[in-house]
Amino acid sequence: MSRSRHVAPLLAALPIITLASLLTRARPALADDESGVLHARHKSYESPQNFAFEVRFGPYHPRVDTAPELGNTGPYQAIFGDGMRGRIPHLGTIGPGFSVGYTSSSAYAPLVTPVNGSTLSGETTTLMIIPMYAVAVIRIDVLSRELHVPFVPYVKGGLGVGLWQASNSGGTSSYTPKSASGAATGAPVKGEGHTVGTNLAVGLALDLNFLDRRTSQGFDNTTGINHTFLFGELQDYNLNGLFQTNAMYIGNVNWTVGLGFEF
Repeated sequence: MSRSRHVAPLLAALPIITLASLLTRARPALADDESGVLHARHKSYESPQNFAFEVRFGPYHPRVDTAPELGNTGPYQAIFGDGMRGRIPHLGTIGPGFSVGYTSSSAYAPLVTPVNGSTLSGETTTLMIIPMYAVAVIRIDVLSRELHVPFVPYVKGGLGVGLWQASNSGGTSSYTPKSASGAATGAPVKGEGHTVGTNLAVGLALDLNFLDRRTSQGFDNTTGINHTFLFGELQDYNLNGLFQTNAMYIGNVNWTVGLGFEF
């Protein structure tokens, strides 16, 4: 009985194996069909594919501390930290950067046709923009770490996107294209969307630890903050519709100042 259980699946598979064999043998004949539909898929102008090559970048955090024999000591994290940045010897660090901002401008909406000499209406119109970016950041901290000069220049570069919305007291604004006679020539267009572009920035940070090294070390021990920076930055939000058509330009060049903390 046990032998018949093993033979039955094999016998059931014989018709399938026979059909596959017949199809395989029939393929050369079908490939010669004059219609050309059944010809080989590889076109004559394609060169043979022998190997593939990739260039990729990404973080690498070895799981040294997960070894069972180490217990809860965590020597890798204690020595090197657990950040996503990589250190370039005698230069600085490189890592990712992310940002989300918000800005809004409001004014009285202009009139298409002046009334009593006034070109403005009593209704307020608002343009709201939420700029965002993802960049790579290179911080040249060799001056501070090795030469004890408390300045850290840095550069940023990457992609950005800005969400925007034009609105009034009735909500999101809309516009209906019209001909010279005033007839509608298309569907209403809502006053909202997004614009893609690039983001570039250069900055200079002042490492405030030089003011009182002992206090900064105690602050590090209690809070985990390694360095405190006062920085100034020149930024170019070139949000001009990269990979888009008819996008609204909402980028700008601006400078910012702030306070930063390094963990």
